[in-house]
Amino acid sequence: MMLNDVKDYVSSLGLAEHVYMGKMDSKLDRSVGVYNSKNGRVYKTAIGGPHMSSYGTKQVTILIHWNRSPRETERAAKELFEKLANASEVNVNDQKIKFIQPLTEEPVDVGTDDSGIYEMVIEAAVIYERKKVRHE
Repeated sequence: MMLNDVKDYVSSLGLAEHVYMGKMDSKLDRSVGVYNSKNGRVYKTAIGGPHMSSYGTKQVTILIHWNRSPRETERAAKELFEKLANASEVNVNDQKIKFIQPLTEEPVDVGTDDSGIYEMVIEAAVIYERKKVRHE
């Protein structure tokens, strides 16, 4: 699972006018940025090695960069949060997302950017089905 797969899934939800990956260059209103999480987790593997694992985990940070209304920004962030939390068995770019586990109880308010646009963040773990690798 690559960051682009997560971005494409978020984009497919149709909640934001613009969805970016890795960097939000123009910072247009009603945008969502999808980033690799900077929060580390302990590496885990199946008994027998990684090739025995049926799923993987991709940690992401999702930035909701909305508008000058804290109410509308929170509403958009909560709608995205609910859609992510309810995702199950989703196919995107030849990948299967088993489910998405938010890592906080709700989106986190991070205030405004330098232009006064309200922003919120969702930290999540994307649990995806690993492709089977043949070992001979």
